[in-house]
Amino acid sequence: MIRKHIITLILLLLPMASLLAANAKDAAERLAELGFENVRVTEKGDQVVYAVFESVSYRGTYHGAAVGVEELGRLFPNVSTFKVMLLENQMPQMALTATRANGQWSVKGDYDFHDIEIATRFTKLSNRSTAKVDFTVYPMFTWINHRFNTPFEYVASLAPTMETSLWKGNRITLQAIVPVSYDVQTINSSTYVRVGIADIAQDITSSNGRFQATLAGGFFYFDRIGVDLRLAYHATPNLTIGAEASYTGDAIVNDGHYDIKSPDKFSFFGKADYYEPHTRLQAQFMGGRFVFGDYGARLDISRHFGDYTIGLYGLLTGGEKNGGFHFAIPLGSKRQMRKGAVRLKLPDYFDWEYSIESYYKYYDQQMGKYIETRPDENRSAHYWQPVHVAQYTQKLLNGDLKRHE
Repeated sequence: MIRKHIITLILLLLPMASLLAANAKDAAERLAELGFENVRVTEKGDQVVYAVFESVSYRGTYHGAAVGVEELGRLFPNVSTFKVMLLENQMPQMALTATRANGQWSVKGDYDFHDIEIATRFTKLSNRSTAKVDFTVYPMFTWINHRFNTPFEYVASLAPTMETSLWKGNRITLQAIVPVSYDVQTINSSTYVRVGIADIAQDITSSNGRFQATLAGGFFYFDRIGVDLRLAYHATPNLTIGAEASYTGDAIVNDGHYDIKSPDKFSFFGKADYYEPHTRLQAQFMGGRFVFGDYGARLDISRHFGDYTIGLYGLLTGGEKNGGFHFAIPLGSKRQMRKGAVRLKLPDYFDWEYSIESYYKYYDQQMGKYIETRPDENRSAHYWQPVHVAQYTQKLLNGDLKRHE
């Protein structure tokens, strides 16, 4: 009699289990259709839905998060809590917890994604991103006005770039810089076709999301070759402290051919990054030894306006003072779908920095230089600040921010 009841109970539960599995599977396939990659979805009854995805088709770090959470909410109308782990190059970056009640969303962000990783560990992976390739053409512009016999010197270039990832946390970048128009007297190397970035990088993140490390090797901006190591510790959701060290040599084009020297320049920095959510201000400090041996410090204060970021900086190094401004603005559509193994795309952002001083000792001794290991290092792309991402994801979900921004 007991065996009969057990068999009956199992037969009743099997269709329910199949329905739950089908819902999670259908949700993962739906997210893949929307352009998300490395997707995993699972659910805990009608209480919580866990999801992992990489939003490669959406600009920045929060547009894709909002689209993914909104679609999960539609697919699971009876669930009020959604926990999402966001990826980049298949590596976890941060976690979002989105809760809805009475038609309104509340979103919190943190670096602790451990419970999401455990919940989705054995879930089927949809739309893997391994070895998919992006071809992007970055616009580049250099303008120098430090000469008395000419108003300014300039170089306008295009930089076709191939980017891919072959395994978890891996990033490979190959970029050529092609000058299109120029009028220069002192920066002749910029008039030749040359390597911009040609490197391979590996990201590592701890299981609790607090520690991150990136090691990169190859050609870097600007005219450097060597290795660069970056370490970060997320002390709070708002504050990150870290360090960076690089060992590089010259890789300069002279008269149409490369002069490459063995690494002989060692630089190192201590870093701190703080995000203030009410004003949406980001403060960044770095101090240490710059690429060409000058010791100093730099402070950046940036303001985030959704996809737009505008900032000012001050620099004191080698007894010289400098400052200026920088910005990152969106370029093209907020969604550029990657449907196959190869995608042609516009850059998500155009970024530029203006320096007040570019002459005499500061210019001649190349003071204040630091390493850039990827073509889109700015304060909008790859900005995995959980409070910032949660803030704008919530705005999009509640209709407080226009979808086209």
